[in-house]
Amino acid sequence: MALCKNEVSALNVLGVKKLSFIPNHFAKVCIDHKIDTKRLEHWIEYNLNCRYGIKTKYSLDSNKKLIQVLEIGLEDPREMTMLTLGCTLLHKNKKEY
Repeated sequence: MALCKNEVSALNVLGVKKLSFIPNHFAKVCIDHKIDTKRLEHWIEYNLNCRYGIKTKYSLDSNKKLIQVLEIGLEDPREMTMLTLGCTLLHKNKKEY
């Protein structure tokens, strides 16, 4: 369970919750690269249970310009909903990618 429910996750104890890559079966979302990743990781560690990965990626915006984005991948798609709705860091600057 998540730390916000006062239960320690086995993934945290074993040090395998955060991955250095994002597997293909993970649910993914791209966000603005200017977000503080340390605070984002803290929010994920505290509120979510599943494994996750964060990496920098390049994408095209609506004007077909190449921009830098952060790709977040979560193993559980239900927790992706929790992240996108509950994490206030993602809602400060609303941009579509």
